[in-house]
Formats: sequence, C-alpha cells, structure tokens
Amino acid sequence: MTITWSAQALRDLHAIRDFIARDSEHYAQLQLERLISSAERAADMPTRGHPVHEFRESGLREIHEGSYLIIYNLNDDEFQVVTIVHMKQRVTRRHLS
Repeated sequence: MTITWSAQALRDLHAIRDFIARDSEHYAQLQLERLISSAERAADMPTRGHPVHEFRESGLREIHEGSYLIIYNLNDDEFQVVTIVHMKQRVTRRHLS
C-alpha cells in the first residue's frame, strides 16, 4: 500500500519535532522516527486503527503512537496520513484541512 502524507501531516511532523527539539534534538528525532515508523506499520494493516470518534461518518481512522494520534484515510491502495495531533487536543475540522 502506498503511503502519502498530506501537507497538514507534514506541517504537524515539523511542529512536533521543533517543539521537542527546544529541549532535546535527540528526543525530537526519536519521536519523529517513531511517528513515521508507526504510520508505515499501520499501512501494512490499515484496518487495525479505529474510527475517529469525532468524524465517524468520514471514514477516517486513527492509531496511537505515544502521546499522539495519527489520523489517516484509506483510498483504494493509498494510505494517506491526514494529520497528527497530541492526545490532549480535540480533533477539529481545522486539523483535517
């Protein structure tokens, strides 16, 4: 399955990395690697994630990686990472654009 990253998801990755890097470049890089690796594993078994509660009708699914939710969509043979949010955040339509 092909993995694609939305512009929002790429912005999220950079923001997460920059935030953590303020304290530790090392841990920022580790978290980035964990998020990417988790998305790659999920693409191998895309139905393992569960529906995003706030947007059940949308078909979006989510998996957890540490303190983050990786929200993705399945289209034919494409696994698209839509956004990545901290679990303390409420997922809103703003995250999905």
